[in-house]
Amino acid sequence: GASIFATNIGAEHLVGLSGDAYRYGLSAGSVELTTAITLGFGCAILFPYYMKNKIFTIPEFLEIRYNRHARIFFSGLMLVISIMTKLAFTLFAGALVLNSLLGWNIMTTVVYIGIAVAIFTMIGGFTAVAYTDAIQVVIMIGGAAVMLFFGLDKIGGWDGLAAKVPEMISIGKPYDDAIYPFWGILATAFYAGIFYWGIDQVNVQRVLAAPDIKEARRGAMFATLLKLSPIFLFALPGVIAYALFPGELEGDATRQTFILLLNKLLPAGLRGLLLASLMAALVTSLIAVLNSVSTLVVRDFIVEFSPNYPERKQVTLGRFIILIVTFLGIGAAYLVYRNEEGLYKYLQTITAYLVIPVFPAIFFGIVSRKVTLKGAMASVIFGIILATIFVTDQLMGPDTAKEIFPVLHHKLTLNFGYRGLWAEILITCVLFAVSAFTAKTAPDKLEKTTINYSGRISRFEGISDWRLHLGLLAIVTLCIYIWLY
Repeated sequence: GASIFATNIGAEHLVGLSGDAYRYGLSAGSVELTTAITLGFGCAILFPYYMKNKIFTIPEFLEIRYNRHARIFFSGLMLVISIMTKLAFTLFAGALVLNSLLGWNIMTTVVYIGIAVAIFTMIGGFTAVAYTDAIQVVIMIGGAAVMLFFGLDKIGGWDGLAAKVPEMISIGKPYDDAIYPFWGILATAFYAGIFYWGIDQVNVQRVLAAPDIKEARRGAMFATLLKLSPIFLFALPGVIAYALFPGELEGDATRQTFILLLNKLLPAGLRGLLLASLMAALVTSLIAVLNSVSTLVVRDFIVEFSPNYPERKQVTLGRFIILIVTFLGIGAAYLVYRNEEGLYKYLQTITAYLVIPVFPAIFFGIVSRKVTLKGAMASVIFGIILATIFVTDQLMGPDTAKEIFPVLHHKLTLNFGYRGLWAEILITCVLFAVSAFTAKTAPDKLEKTTINYSGRISRFEGISDWRLHLGLLAIVTLCIYIWLY
């Protein structure tokens, strides 16, 4: 559970969440509270299915359920997601910190960091830092907790904060709020959230590392408990900064909230430790992403089509791919730089748009025997069209976008959460409509790849039963929702 949580925590939380909370309020962290839904769903349906059928990777499942092309397409999608989110945001966060401290140009610093880390990775730097990753996460979480303590102490506790900025500690934004509407953010749990926690290979691998389903579920439940903390550890300090230093940061400058808190609240020694840990974690994260992406490209694209490709050349090619991916990441970081919205909101938006095309085909491919290959293909193509429109709208200026895509600027389509929900409903309709009129999947293939609903419910195991844990976590989550609403 701690491993799952640590994998999820990164610079986007420490830097992105505090900045968005300064700008938009505590609602910036409300997406963190949806994990009880997403991991609960994974424990009930997806994780036992993976383990029972000995499915260790999602690409492997797609090749068995559909065909080889589905596997390759998914690998390509994960490549794009890694570059557009993990690589771009980590590069930008590092540059933002150095810009705040030293005044360096952000994009120039992005290039310097990218090239330096790429070279370090190509000469084998991963081994030197891999073992420090968990320690850095602990230091970041501990530092954030200390920052929160000092901030609350200075503002007069929760009551003092609530008295000074009551509107900023509410996550109950109206349905037509353009940035963090309560219902729009909650909606993302049912597609982007389930994809991230139940389908994304990085998180699924952590769960499947457990020896059996009982341990996997316990770990997931512990991760769910830990995921209730980021809204307080990383978002709440941003609200405290807004209350303590109103008007000091505006617009894009709110991205520097973390540095503001660091300088104003923490003593010098602790400030240096947290900053050094953050930069080390950024480098570690970048190296891990570059290694992962280069391995994915070599394994799923090069070796897939050239099985006899020499191993020595694979290593050389992998290093070249690291360089190419780094420059793609720098380009993606420029899109983050140009974005006028909050960092964390932009991350959630891009992630949601990228998973829209494939989620129905994967999810319903697991839970329904009616889904066919051609239905899945049609839904993915339709989803790509919708996602392209959404991303184009996101990258345009708001006035231009409203003229070209007026239907996307209605109260119930303006926010990314609503857009994703409507898109998934339409894509699912296409999936089942085309599947109804195309050749059915062979029964023997369905036996291996879809859930067999036996109707049996496993017996209750008392205090150690994961369903009891999920129920308690759901109650705690609901109480937090009610408290902060």
